[in-house]
Amino acid sequence: MSETMIVLQDIHKSFNQLNVLKGINLEVRRGEVVAIIGPSGSGKSTLLRCLNRLETIDKGTITVEGETLAEDVNGVCHYTSDVKSREICGKMGMVFQHFNLFPHMTVLENLIEAPIMVKGMKREEIIPVAEELLKKVGLFDKKDCYPSRLSGGQKQRVAIARALAMNPAIMLFDEPTSALDPELTGEVLKTMRQLAEEHMTMIVVTHEMAFAREVAQKVIFMADGDIVEAGAPMELFTNPKQVRTQSFLKNML
Repeated sequence: MSETMIVLQDIHKSFNQLNVLKGINLEVRRGEVVAIIGPSGSGKSTLLRCLNRLETIDKGTITVEGETLAEDVNGVCHYTSDVKSREICGKMGMVFQHFNLFPHMTVLENLIEAPIMVKGMKREEIIPVAEELLKKVGLFDKKDCYPSRLSGGQKQRVAIARALAMNPAIMLFDEPTSALDPELTGEVLKTMRQLAEEHMTMIVVTHEMAFAREVAQKVIFMADGDIVEAGAPMELFTNPKQVRTQSFLKNML
């Protein structure tokens, strides 16, 4: 069996008095595509943000490739050192709903910035890599453009290439198509499908049910801060066991 990449155990997260995550358990294996679906406000995006420490958890254990990012010690959550945290989080690339490209940099500069600043790579060493990634997402001809000249779908594909430029072991996608027009959604999903075919480990929070059904190996349905149901897409979409999943899918499909 392929090795385990991510283990989340009993993850709790509150904002003030609001419990957003209520004891989440999840395992992701190498090369697996996991789709997380569910109504807005169910904690899906917060779960992703906790994984790469954009949010800190209140309780639970997070392990990435066998290394512990956070763990419970006597009921208190402790994170590993900042240096180690950065190293562990560096294994994960994140793609957001709103691209978050640097507007004052060209497409190519957007891709090479983090490898140079964070990894200390040389320009001449990262530029060929960045150019290959732009070819991969079909945007090599836009390398000298500024983000303002791109469509939403192109920006998101640049954002994916930028995350890949850091050579992550895992890609996290937080509703990558929800800010896009339907006709631009397809080009982004195509890029993500391609990554899945190359066996990139991916966790995708998405409203795109067809993508979840066709590309994911595992689908997780979240509601009210909890995993209500999880399983193979075929099983979950055609034969959901939980009433909450059934009613959600009835509205979505």
